[in-house]
Amino acid sequence: MNDAPKPKRRWIWIVGGVVFVLFCIAIGGIIFAVSFFRDNMQVTRDVGENAAVNEFDAVYKRFPGQKPLIQLVDDRPQLVAERASQAPHTQSLNTLHVIAFDRDSDEMVRFTLPFWLLRLKSGPIRLSAYQQGWDDRGVSFRVEDIERHGPGIIVDVTERREGRLLVWAE
Repeated sequence: MNDAPKPKRRWIWIVGGVVFVLFCIAIGGIIFAVSFFRDNMQVTRDVGENAAVNEFDAVYKRFPGQKPLIQLVDDRPQLVAERASQAPHTQSLNTLHVIAFDRDSDEMVRFTLPFWLLRLKSGPIRLSAYQQGWDDRGVSFRVEDIERHGPGIIVDVTERREGRLLVWAE
């Protein structure tokens, strides 16, 4: 007669516990991401084109005489040479702002992103858009390029039929 006790299977409980903890972390990450975007994105409906233009002009008044760091030249994004050759700026950037206006639906979207989140990105940021044909000669830059130029307008794109996009850093 074999009265030896059966070995306990503790590993099942350990694996189950690890899976449960990872599941809780994933759910927490999803909740954080949703609440982050809800807090940092604002959509305004029924915005007239004049009100949108006033909003864009107000941003330009904060940076008088400054050209965007990235401009469309012959429908291709390019770094502006005079801003790219400026001396480095010493002011620290805190926030990246985005305003987009859609002419078709008369909607304006405002989005803010803390700059520390951009600093987590390693490697270049590549701007391209298949629909506009930018993929073959897209522009790429680094977060350090934006920081070197300090507060100001990064990109301003206007599409006659679609609307306008303005990105700036403060």
